[in-house]
Amino acid sequence: MECYSISSPDKLWYAEISAYLGANVTKLQYSGEDVLVPLISKEQFEESPYVHGCPILLPANRTYKGRFCFEGKEYSLPLNDPKNNAHLHGFVHTMPFKVIEYQQDEIVLEFVNKGEIYPFNFRLEVAYVLKNNGLFQYYKIKNIGNCNMPFTFALHTSFVEPDIFSVPVSLCQQKDGHHIPTGKYIPLNTQEKMYVSGISPKDLIISGYYKSGGTTAKIGRYRYDVSDNFDHWILFNAGGKGNLLCVEPQCGAVNGLNTDGGFLVLNPGAEEVFSTSIKRL
Repeated sequence: MECYSISSPDKLWYAEISAYLGANVTKLQYSGEDVLVPLISKEQFEESPYVHGCPILLPANRTYKGRFCFEGKEYSLPLNDPKNNAHLHGFVHTMPFKVIEYQQDEIVLEFVNKGEIYPFNFRLEVAYVLKNNGLFQYYKIKNIGNCNMPFTFALHTSFVEPDIFSVPVSLCQQKDGHHIPTGKYIPLNTQEKMYVSGISPKDLIISGYYKSGGTTAKIGRYRYDVSDNFDHWILFNAGGKGNLLCVEPQCGAVNGLNTDGGFLVLNPGAEEVFSTSIKRL
């Protein structure tokens, strides 16, 4: 699978980025050890598009019935999760990006949407930089249309399953049997409280939506820092059978486009910048 490779100056960090599959970080290694679950082939992507690397999600997670209203107008998104009667994760992760800068330790890519995959015009610029102390990621979303643009945004970051992890979650966004939020936030249960203090994911089923209680997660030997405009964390481990742990920073709530205060709005010409980093502890 064709990818662009970058490495840190000391050569300990190595990454591969697919411009053709949503600017995804298809491989991230430290000293030859996989940090993220690698994406090896397009067949892998077609079978499980969200659990390899760090797919970009816009709009994030589920939108109930694929519909939402904004400023008096109703919008529709494809029901690509018909089992749960929802639109799921958007299509940015499937789109080809244009490479606008490429160096040994850095790559910058962009994607321009003119209503093809989301009913608002936007430009998304993504930059990945490998330094001796880790991977630094930057995402700039700019409204290039003539009307206000609502959006939610997330990174489906799929770490190789660690021995222990901790994520600063607070209240849980309650969901129904179809993974659609009920509109309520509830206290963490006993297992979820251990996500904050530290717990092994072994033999656990992990799947939940949470308000953020901080911006630093620890996943095994790695530290995951995110900018404070990510206000939720999503946790998922494929039923405990995938040898992975998805630790997903998210801006906006699940079904946020149908939730008061659950999304951000960009005025014409405005932009929002998100950033993350993955470092060795």
